[in-house]
Amino acid sequence: MPRKTPRILVLSATLLTGGVLTAIPAHAVSGGTTVPAGTSGYLARIATPTKACSAALIDPSWVLTSASCLTAEANGAPTENATVSVGAVDVGTGAGTRAKVVKVIGRSDRDVALAKLDKPAAGITPVALATTAPTSGETLQLAGFGRTATEWVPARPSTASFAVSAVNATEVSVTSASGSDTCLGDAGGPALRTVGDKVEVVAVNSRSWQHGCLAVTETREGSTEARVDDLADWVRQNTVPAPVSCPNGATVWDARSDGSMWRYVHRDPANGTVSWAEPTGAVGTGWTGRQVAGKDGVVWDVHRNLGAGDSVPSGVLRRWTWSAANGWGGGNGVGGGWEKFLTPEFQNRVTVDQAGRIITVDQQGQLKVYLWNDATSTWVNGNGQVIDTGWGKFDSITAAGDGVLYARTPAGNLYRFVYDFGAGKWTQRDKSAGVGWNMFTEIFSPGADILYGRGASLSGNPTLLWYRYSPNTDTWSANGAGTPVGYGWNTDIHVTAAPDSCRFAD
Repeated sequence: MPRKTPRILVLSATLLTGGVLTAIPAHAVSGGTTVPAGTSGYLARIATPTKACSAALIDPSWVLTSASCLTAEANGAPTENATVSVGAVDVGTGAGTRAKVVKVIGRSDRDVALAKLDKPAAGITPVALATTAPTSGETLQLAGFGRTATEWVPARPSTASFAVSAVNATEVSVTSASGSDTCLGDAGGPALRTVGDKVEVVAVNSRSWQHGCLAVTETREGSTEARVDDLADWVRQNTVPAPVSCPNGATVWDARSDGSMWRYVHRDPANGTVSWAEPTGAVGTGWTGRQVAGKDGVVWDVHRNLGAGDSVPSGVLRRWTWSAANGWGGGNGVGGGWEKFLTPEFQNRVTVDQAGRIITVDQQGQLKVYLWNDATSTWVNGNGQVIDTGWGKFDSITAAGDGVLYARTPAGNLYRFVYDFGAGKWTQRDKSAGVGWNMFTEIFSPGADILYGRGASLSGNPTLLWYRYSPNTDTWSANGAGTPVGYGWNTDIHVTAAPDSCRFAD
């Protein structure tokens, strides 16, 4: 049996030049009714330079559609520019709330995709996602902006009743007693179930024989829908910020200008709550070098020679360990030649990731990684492993997870990188993460894409700002504005957080 035709509307030259055909009252999906204006505002229309299709708003920033409607580049961006119209949409007048598609997440097992909007569709109630499977004989309402029996490009969406004739693991077959089918442009439109006063999406339009559609002579009937009732977890994972676990809070080490070291714990780094366990006194002196916290209570210190009586030269890297029961241990020198990280130019070009890797940018702009073997107390690679070049353009790097790096330019542009150490390759490069980050003298992280920036002044007060990025939704908390979580962090030499304090929850 030949495959049914995907119902994407290829835009005609007339539509591309703005001459939309005059609309007349629609009586279709191919044989349904026009959705009244002011109702079902969640019904969405997607337009690209080459086609048009349909969708449903399931979150103010996300629509659900078909994977045949929208496809993604490797970085998640749509393969062609796409605009979503939602709310009081009227193709003829241009009415409706419009947004651009900035990210597409498709599935490989069925014709379903999520599309993220560049701005939330304010004031429009999203439609709920069904959580129970369709059953044979059940009646569903299919909706879309596609062609009707009489119009190429209807001004408003249409809807019609269809009966479920068969269900499998990923698809639903439906038929209409009137012989209606979904048409070109209906791909991605929702198949809806009404339970009491609640409407929910059971499936999305995938393909049909287009029986009864304008200019179609096909006599075979029937439409096929891609199920979404079992995709609640997948939708949630991709549209809701990933949960973060910080079971013991974030350990923050503060080396002050007098060389004293103070240990703070931010109790709720996952949510940026102003809640701290503050120390009653210092936990050490002589910390005048460059400190970077590692995993499992390790603090790396690029030593600065204290003068008479100090036998350790500047630039020696020392490895300290902290435990609440015993305080400091270790402190042995494990390498030399690190003195460049005591200079203003390089002091922010060293960081440690969640797995304990020391990551640096050297004088040649090489990004290098050093790994310490705890079992043997030796370096795995004492000379460092070069994993990239051209990093001289950044004046600050901050590890914020396993292989996750944020890099800042002197102009304040922040970029996110992800390196897969197992595969030996970047899975994300140069992703823009914001501007204005040059207001901070130091950026540090407890892991899980949480960042702290210190050195900024708000209303005359030196402020510690908290940020949290969710890579699955590509969003910053508080729209990236930063949440104040402390004041007075401007007299310190260096502040650093244990990079294994926070992780994304399973």
